[in-house]
Order: sequence, then C-alpha cells, then structure tokens
Amino acid sequence: MFDAGYQAYQSTSVEGRAAGADIHKLVLMLFDGFLEELERVVGHIGARRFDKKAEGVDKLLRILGGLDASLDQENGGDVALNMKRLYDFCGQALVKASMQNITQPIDDVRAIMTNLQQGWQGLGSQAA
Repeated sequence: MFDAGYQAYQSTSVEGRAAGADIHKLVLMLFDGFLEELERVVGHIGARRFDKKAEGVDKLLRILGGLDASLDQENGGDVALNMKRLYDFCGQALVKASMQNITQPIDDVRAIMTNLQQGWQGLGSQAA
C-alpha cells in the first residue's frame, strides 16, 4: 500500500517538474534518474532480486533511449556522434551486467554517466 502511494507521489512529482523544465533541465533529470536507478540495480544484483534487477535495467535502457533521442544528429556533429556511442556502450554494458548478474560493467557505466551529468551541469551554470 505504502509503495503504491509513494510511487504515485514520485511519478506526480517528476511529471510536475518535467512540465515546467527546459531541455537542459529535462536532460539533467534523466541523468539524475538514471544514476539513482543504477544504484538500485546494483543493490538488486547484490540481494539476488533478479526480477527487480530486470525491471531496473529495462528502465535504464529506456532512459538511455530518451537521452539518445534528445541528440541532434543532424547539427550535433562529432559531439552528438560520440554521445550516441557512449549511450550505446552503456546500454551494452548494462545488458552484460544483467545477463551475468555482475556489477563490474555497471562501474564503467556509472563513471561515464556521472561525467556526462557533470558536463551538463557545467553547461547550465555557464548559461546562467
């Protein structure tokens, strides 16, 4: 009962923040959500909750899809191409971690996504 109410609150809270956000803030929200879910997946692997792990990995792959879809492939040049490659690498690493129930590939994903998140945060502070 509590879980359902909390999930509804969380969903409403995220939807409310997303409705008033610009693209920069939306991308940061995706990074934040990704990194939070990534830590949950690590916990699920450690606790051998493989059904929850699978749900978490699916969510992570959908977030990566959203980040990938936000790339401007036509005007982004090498930056967009390199970001796409990083997102693809992260997706493949997550699948490997999930299939083998190991966390080592997740460490690589965490490092990449944290660096990207910090870069986006830096872009926001420059624009302000």
